[in-house]
Amino acid sequence: MPIPYQGQEPGLAKIIFVGLDANYSAEIFAHDRFRRRILEYHENGVEFWERYGMHHPFLLDEYPLKKNRGGVPYHRKFKTMGLSSQHAKYISFVELLDIPTVGSTVKKRFWELFNPEHAKRLDAIFNSGEKRLVLLPGSVIRNMQYANLHYGVFSWMPATTAWGKFHQIGKTEFHKVRHFSSSITTGELKFMGRLIETHCS
Repeated sequence: MPIPYQGQEPGLAKIIFVGLDANYSAEIFAHDRFRRRILEYHENGVEFWERYGMHHPFLLDEYPLKKNRGGVPYHRKFKTMGLSSQHAKYISFVELLDIPTVGSTVKKRFWELFNPEHAKRLDAIFNSGEKRLVLLPGSVIRNMQYANLHYGVFSWMPATTAWGKFHQIGKTEFHKVRHFSSSITTGELKFMGRLIETHCS
């Protein structure tokens, strides 16, 4: 079974952003035209970025909801890194949950939806040792540590992690970064953009 993702296929990507879940506002699905944009994005995220010059449909002018909530602030901060559509073929977005969610996903609900087989497929990519940069916020790392203890996946994950590079498997580097929805600074975003640039070359 293929791994759900946005952007480049994870196995082909040089940069992988790992999130908890692909979360959408229930309101968005009342807008037929924009719902088609979301489906277009999920069908081929690389082509979407190249076609519209935006890595995600939430940044399009036609986005119908308020732009200060939902996933919009996250993707605005991502844009601050200074990446362009030339990077689209290198970047993949994957989540620990293999299905999209709506609204807040509390801890209990997260683990009810957690699919160990999906986690194992992700783990195989992380363990491949290919030249790759994997970027993980603290919340994702904590859930991966829990999954290691309770489901036996991500066994390489250290019990404690420092900011920046904290682990390496072959040529795959794992970096702990601030979540784009948190108080990440412009300086941190610019630094992350330069780090990504070096791994795309």
